[in-house]
Amino acid sequence: MEALPWFWIWVVLAAALFIGEMVTVSFFMLPFAAGAVAAAIANSFGADLVIQWVLFVGVSVIALFALRPVAKRITKPVDARSGAERLLGAAGEVIDGKAPDGLIRVRVDREEWNAEVEGGGQPAVGSPIEVTAIEGTRLRVKEIKE
Repeated sequence: MEALPWFWIWVVLAAALFIGEMVTVSFFMLPFAAGAVAAAIANSFGADLVIQWVLFVGVSVIALFALRPVAKRITKPVDARSGAERLLGAAGEVIDGKAPDGLIRVRVDREEWNAEVEGGGQPAVGSPIEVTAIEGTRLRVKEIKE
């Protein structure tokens, strides 16, 4: 009678961890779900509770180390900046050397902006620039020397 409840505990734990993995997509719960499946299989073959726990921990640790490189390769870091802040440090190019108020026009990430050049220079059209600051509706940029 003892074997049946632990079997269902392992199955429910594995199911909960699989569902949690599908919701979070972090590759953190999946190794523990695999460990719970291994423990449930061991339980169905009549293994002792200590062996089940050893299998759960062992398979979980091995799967965790095996999946970490895959998880790092698949997941991309999230840029927490939003709005215009995401442009800080971004590269672009000059598309017009003269804009209203003595500014230049630049394209950064498919968006066109009025920009002021640090140091007051006038880079040629097509010159690469880097965004250093945002001041209202204009960017402050510096020319990237190649």
